[in-house]
Amino acid sequence: MSTTIAGLDAAGLVPKPVAQEILTKAAEQSVVQTLSGTTAIALEGNAIAVQTGHVEAGVVGEGEAKPVGQTSYAVKTIKPIKIAAITVQSKEVRLRNPLNVLDNIQSDLTGAIQRAFDLAVLYGRNAKTGAAIPGVESVNSTTNRVQLGSATVANGGINADLLAGYDLVVNGNQLNDDFTGFAADPRFRSKLLGAVDAQGRPIYQNPTDLSSPIATTLGLPTAYGKAVSGRIGASAESTVRAFGGDWGALRYGFAENLTLKVSDQATVVDGETTYHLWQQNLEAYLVEAIIGWVITDPKSFVAYEEA
Repeated sequence: MSTTIAGLDAAGLVPKPVAQEILTKAAEQSVVQTLSGTTAIALEGNAIAVQTGHVEAGVVGEGEAKPVGQTSYAVKTIKPIKIAAITVQSKEVRLRNPLNVLDNIQSDLTGAIQRAFDLAVLYGRNAKTGAAIPGVESVNSTTNRVQLGSATVANGGINADLLAGYDLVVNGNQLNDDFTGFAADPRFRSKLLGAVDAQGRPIYQNPTDLSSPIATTLGLPTAYGKAVSGRIGASAESTVRAFGGDWGALRYGFAENLTLKVSDQATVVDGETTYHLWQQNLEAYLVEAIIGWVITDPKSFVAYEEA
């Protein structure tokens, strides 16, 4: 059973204006949602046809037979996963400053969903446990890898490293072989802005804005997020500092949109601790979403790694 507090209806759902704000915040902070597109997701999962080849047309002379072309498809299945988080606080905390508390809960819970979603798509890991999520694909499964620092300053430095990854994608034999952008760890900014040529001149002349979550690298959009390194929750950090590639090869969708509920009469179990909300005068906030994604071919991406 749900309770009612200022701004929440009898069913315990946040009213539409606030719920929409939550969705906007999650989308703005997610590197995956920033760079890739959406697709419809069914609750029980989807079977999607992925085109793996094109029909090619040829030149035909007068009276000659027209050439025959064929295309090819592969079937991929989207496995939706549920991402959820609960936070518990006392009723008195809300009563002292309900507006600020509600804003803070929105930020904390939706931020947790965003980070968990990015980690799942980029690494196929559960942010709460660090364990692999069974039956899903991830961007990091790509075999295209570039070690940062492979090229000396005299041979192009980090710019040559980025272009080496670009070539791995665009010269591949996968259908999605464009290079549309980068997802990068925030620490990657200093590597780019500190890169110099053999004469000590900065390679990149973009305005220095360390606060912006979106920038450009080699003219391509670059979204920054901590999930790119894999260091989220219980998930261990990887050596990856950026992913690049054709983000059109990745599609995500919501089988159930982000929802926020509140209760003061449930029982919440957190490891060895059990909260009896009604008895202890506590309130629990729950946020959850059911999300799925598909990657047409992991070779459409490249991982840039530190040694």
